[in-house]
Amino acid sequence: MLDVVDLTVRAGGDRVGGTGERTPVDGVGFTVEPGERLGLIGESGSGKSLTALALMGMLPPGCTARGSVRLQGRELLGLGEKELRGVRGSRMAMVFQDALSALNPLVRVGRQVAEPLRRHRGMDARRAARAAVELLDQVGIPHPEHAARAHPAHLSGGQRQRVCIAMALACRPRVLIADEPTTALDATVQADILDLLERSLDAAGEPRPALLFISHDLAVVSRVCERLLVMRGGHIVEQGRAQDLLRAPEHSYTRTLVADARALARP
Repeated sequence: MLDVVDLTVRAGGDRVGGTGERTPVDGVGFTVEPGERLGLIGESGSGKSLTALALMGMLPPGCTARGSVRLQGRELLGLGEKELRGVRGSRMAMVFQDALSALNPLVRVGRQVAEPLRRHRGMDARRAARAAVELLDQVGIPHPEHAARAHPAHLSGGQRQRVCIAMALACRPRVLIADEPTTALDATVQADILDLLERSLDAAGEPRPALLFISHDLAVVSRVCERLLVMRGGHIVEQGRAQDLLRAPEHSYTRTLVADARALARP
């Protein structure tokens, strides 16, 4: 479904090798199989989010990517913005950590959920508005008709994240990237959002969308994902089945993550 080969992100500097240039993602490669739930875990600054942004063609100014990112055989690196707009939301979508920043504060929630339906599925405004209310209802937002008329700031943090999940899955993408989607939420809301994400993926139809779930929290990722990638300093240092990594991690960094997660889980 998604094949990443030698993905490298450079940041800063006036040219390759220039003063101040960094390589926060260096030679990363992995595959995501159809319907697979793959976790990408590592400490803050390890390159996880930049990897996700590179996959989506959304790197911040001053960053460049090289290597290969193929979605169902189609190369994404090097595509123009117009071509990428046809991919984002329809073929590959992303849920961000900070839903308040991800949503437009000046646009009502219903209109934002309806936008990908109009852009990618050709719905007229009225039909897209009805579909948006249905999507808000499916992700468990109370009084979805009222929520559709609200601005993001009038919703709770958990509700805003539900809106982002509804938007991301509206057009049934083949790959969903979830970048720290529960980090900014309290423990109870976090569990609800994880349950919602799993239910939404299962209900999205066949073939089930693949999931790339990014987090620094090993306990969260191991709950959701079947296979894990461990990232440190811009490199993938270990990968394997989630249960294998939890039971017998090989890399010293992974062993530290597992030990910390077990310590936090103790009463």
